[in-house]
Amino acid sequence: MATADRTPEQENIPAESREVEVETTVPMDSKIQRAKPAGADKLPATKLGRIWTATIFGLLVLILLIIFIAQNQEQVTLNYFAYQGQVNLGLALFFAAIGGALVVAIAGVARVIQLRSTAKKQRKANKR
Repeated sequence: MATADRTPEQENIPAESREVEVETTVPMDSKIQRAKPAGADKLPATKLGRIWTATIFGLLVLILLIIFIAQNQEQVTLNYFAYQGQVNLGLALFFAAIGGALVVAIAGVARVIQLRSTAKKQRKANKR
């Protein structure tokens, strides 16, 4: 709505005789199509779709790991306590990553077990 600066003469004119800009509204039952929000036509996510997405992501990570191992073929000496051996650098780093993932998984499993036992105790207390 555009408004103009009022001159002193316009201020003295009664409000009923001034020009008034009126906004027109469309009734709710009109046939005009409303704009749908983005993504309103998308299908809902399913478990199978999530599995498919995770599989594709896993394959991409696997391809990247294979490339990494193939590019790091230098032999390195690994020492672990009294053991010593030669192994490819890429393979050694891969085994180290798996070891780190196992440590994180063990900690996660311990936390889930702890939360489940706490929830079980609370359910028993609520039943009493």
